[in-house]
Amino acid sequence: MIIAITALKEKMRKKVLYIVSILGGLILVLFGTGTGSISIDGTPVTDYKILAPILLTILNAISCVMAVVLSLDTIPNEYERKTSHLVLIRKVSQTKYHAALTIANIMAGLLAELILFTAFLLFMISQHQGCDIWRLVPAFFISAIGVVLICVMTSWLSICLPRFFAGTFSVIIVLAGIFYNMLELLNSIIGGFAGKLLKGILYIVPDLHGIQKQAGSVLASGTIEVHLLLKGLLWIYIFAILLGLFKRKEV
Repeated sequence: MIIAITALKEKMRKKVLYIVSILGGLILVLFGTGTGSISIDGTPVTDYKILAPILLTILNAISCVMAVVLSLDTIPNEYERKTSHLVLIRKVSQTKYHAALTIANIMAGLLAELILFTAFLLFMISQHQGCDIWRLVPAFFISAIGVVLICVMTSWLSICLPRFFAGTFSVIIVLAGIFYNMLELLNSIIGGFAGKLLKGILYIVPDLHGIQKQAGSVLASGTIEVHLLLKGLLWIYIFAILLGLFKRKEV
């Protein structure tokens, strides 16, 4: 845990966490208060019941991308600065070391998500929805499944691949997960080799859209599809196992 806290403090000193979170929060506040504008068919959207799910989707998308940004450099930087050598000579296994650094990534990702949810809280207050503020708590924890999933996945990829490829694959997987429902729709339309290829992609990509949708259902007093959340937790478990299995050579 000391390693995780130290790595988290390092991230906080770089201020990347705050800068990106505040920028994302400003986007939510601007659109949520009407300073910015979201339009459908040229008509500005001002109704809370329509605007809230859109802003929550934007919030979750920003959180997912930030999870990649905050997790991509942590482990590689430790090896490049030779900090890893000082830790590993104390008979700390790579598995425990990588797990601690991944926990730091998760804490940073959740902190960033919390900052964004605070911006969404301000939006709800501005829309006179104070009686539903409590719904942000379960929505936060549901959205956190996606953030934790991406942090663990990116941490694992950063062990296996060079930084550029790890980042590229992470972003591709995140985008595919966010637009998972569209890929499913496309899969139902096309056939042949392309259809089989797309079906295979859907098997290896986490359904981030499904997780985001459940967070929106909580805010809208809708029904939660628990199996989608369980699938997200299963993906976290799979990536955690892979994280423990793969080792990285000293550079």
